[in-house]
Amino acid sequence: MERISETARWVAWARAEESLRPDALFVDELAVEVRRRYPADRPVPGRARALFVIRTRFFDDYLTAMAEAGLAQIVLLAAGLDARAFRLAWPDGTRLFEVDLPGLFEEKEEVVRVAGIRPRCSRVIVPADLTGASWTRELAAAGFDCGVPTAWLAEGLLFYLAERQSGRLLSALGRLSAPGSALGLDHVNTAVFVNARSRQWLATMERSGRGWRSATDEPQRWLARHGWRADVREPADADVCHGREFAPAFLPGESRPRRWLITARLPDAPGEQPPLPHEVPKA
Repeated sequence: MERISETARWVAWARAEESLRPDALFVDELAVEVRRRYPADRPVPGRARALFVIRTRFFDDYLTAMAEAGLAQIVLLAAGLDARAFRLAWPDGTRLFEVDLPGLFEEKEEVVRVAGIRPRCSRVIVPADLTGASWTRELAAAGFDCGVPTAWLAEGLLFYLAERQSGRLLSALGRLSAPGSALGLDHVNTAVFVNARSRQWLATMERSGRGWRSATDEPQRWLARHGWRADVREPADADVCHGREFAPAFLPGESRPRRWLITARLPDAPGEQPPLPHEVPKA
């Protein structure tokens, strides 16, 4: 039975390749060990590789900004092979929860052991299915405190969920989040499902058992319905891509597929407009 999906390995391989560059945007020792342990049976497409690298650094910066702003409770949803507990410089007192399927953690913890890496914060793993009804209880049982502001991350998750499932997840996050909490996530627009080149990628994902199920053309409005004030960026933005090329995936006259990189905040108090990650002063 496969415990680590092909898509999770693709992300790790991209992070491993980036880690070996002299101008690396991050160094991920866990990804390097994954690449050694699971040799690629086919190369990661260049556009996807660039996206994974840009997206990783974008959410590194988001979590770092939130931790420096005083959010000491971090939750990674569908954490997969994420190594941020091991490689980011967390402030003292940070507690980081990783939520994912039990089988994933059985394999991941062995890779962590072989890699010989140690977390730089208090790390708590929460084996749970995010599409089920019990994951919030399991998170609470692991020590999550809904009374303090939380920095959530749902990287590479929402487009795998049907629209109704995404709505339930965002509603749950709203119930669990204290005022001043933050949320990072990525999503796609509906043109992804009709663009010819994107459909080739989607067919690949379907064959791997990881088909995409939803999209949004208005991410700010979508998140506002759940109480979040969102800032939406794209991987090709000059201040987001860090010089990594992210070529357009459409031709003139074609619908334009878009990848949203989103950070959002809840108000600190009723009626307030909370700062977004890029607005938080550096400590």
